[in-house]
Amino acid sequence: MAKLLTAAQMREADRRTIEEVGLPGVVLMENAGAAALTLLQQRLPDWRRQTVLVLAGTGNNGGDGFVVARRLLQEGGRVSVFVLGACDQLRGDAQTHFRAFENSGGLVREMTIGEDWQRIGSLIGHAGVVVDAVFGTGLTRPVTGEIATLFAKINRSDKPLLAIDIPSGVSADSGQILGVALQARWTVTFGAEKIGHRSYPGAAVCGEVVTAPIGIPNHLIERPEHTVARNLLADLTFPPRPADGHKGTFGHLLVWAGSVGKEGAAVLTALGALRSGPGLVTVATPEPARLGVASKLTEAMTLALSGREEGVLAAVEQLQPDALAIGPGLGEAEWLGEGIAAVLRACDCPAVLDADALNGLAKTGHLLATLSQGRQAPLVLTPHPGEFARLLSGAVSAAAVQMDRLGYAVQVAQEWQLWLVLKGAGTVIAAPDGRAWINETGNSGLAAGGSGDLLTGVIAGLLAQGWPVEAAVRAGVWLHGRAADLVAEVGGEAGLLATDLLPQLRTLRNSLIF
Repeated sequence: MAKLLTAAQMREADRRTIEEVGLPGVVLMENAGAAALTLLQQRLPDWRRQTVLVLAGTGNNGGDGFVVARRLLQEGGRVSVFVLGACDQLRGDAQTHFRAFENSGGLVREMTIGEDWQRIGSLIGHAGVVVDAVFGTGLTRPVTGEIATLFAKINRSDKPLLAIDIPSGVSADSGQILGVALQARWTVTFGAEKIGHRSYPGAAVCGEVVTAPIGIPNHLIERPEHTVARNLLADLTFPPRPADGHKGTFGHLLVWAGSVGKEGAAVLTALGALRSGPGLVTVATPEPARLGVASKLTEAMTLALSGREEGVLAAVEQLQPDALAIGPGLGEAEWLGEGIAAVLRACDCPAVLDADALNGLAKTGHLLATLSQGRQAPLVLTPHPGEFARLLSGAVSAAAVQMDRLGYAVQVAQEWQLWLVLKGAGTVIAAPDGRAWINETGNSGLAAGGSGDLLTGVIAGLLAQGWPVEAAVRAGVWLHGRAADLVAEVGGEAGLLATDLLPQLRTLRNSLIF
């Protein structure tokens, strides 16, 4: 399974390669620079006719840039190198490669005074391509001042840019944009991708990401202490469907969703579930909304609710469902949070909570954490960033959640001991034990009403069939996103409807039986 590493994990892999394998850091840096140049030459066949502007920092990322510059010079290329700082700040392997570049006839210009910054600004227009070797994965504070101004100018120039390791200005650990980040057309990283390559908003400025080997053994990359993975289907096994099965074999899902004016949310949840393969689906919805729900659902049963949660509790007792899906379109009744809590206590079966279920529970303070820790059956939450922020009682804003999606998701999943699906570009899945995944399927077509309801139904439908929670959540998120990708391949992303995904969901779900 491909791993996404933190900056610290990558540094540890580097250290062990140097100390245990005996491969010096200066060699790793040479290999990294060589890999970067190879990618540049592959993507720009006319590189000999281009002036390459290398921007180097004073750390190890700058050392990679000096390797690129020296090799370009040796192969007859045209290169201009600027160090964003003073050359006497260079240390260790970076200093070695700086000297090697100078000893090969290269010229390095320092950026230390105002005139230097003005000079490089005028040279951007003459460059054919920019190589970003400024900060790499070590950046932890915002880019400000003259460097921020330079980055903005480069971005406005629309010059093709190759980022070494990760675009400068992107946090390798979260994908957060630290002040301002360079927009790359290509990013070459080493050993393994970092979390920031796949986490938004940073992922949006990475362009094409290529991972290059530089001599770090695979076992040092594949088994760090904590991992984030991007392949949601790797290492999973999926239950077969027995040929002699019947509708009872494949489980009964109870969907508590919908209200007057929001009948569609209940319908989409049920349709998503039905396409994932459960034997029975029952939708419990307020009596005034039942006819609207039933008229759109031929294959699901409906149950009219009157009043508070008593009707759902009665349905739970009567139907003994194998899983619950609660929340889409339920509305904002004051009693809703306590009502959901009562249902979860009465039915200790797997449950997926979304939308208004999350908003209702958010009003009850710490009730959700208490419930999740007291239940034996798994609990899955599928919030978007706004709902997630409300679950935390306003302690953080939705904007803050977006800046560190992975960090917040992992923290809450562990603290509350539940499964969390933080929706959005690069949906994050976090497990109670600290593991996490970043989904690579899906597109902007999913940024429309109803797509989240469909996802709730897919995951809950798999749980109703007896799938282990990890398989149901990981596969459900992948299926939902991949279905959207297949639809977009035909008609584009804009205007994509949740119902457009349904035929693809069925086909994809059946492809998981092997």
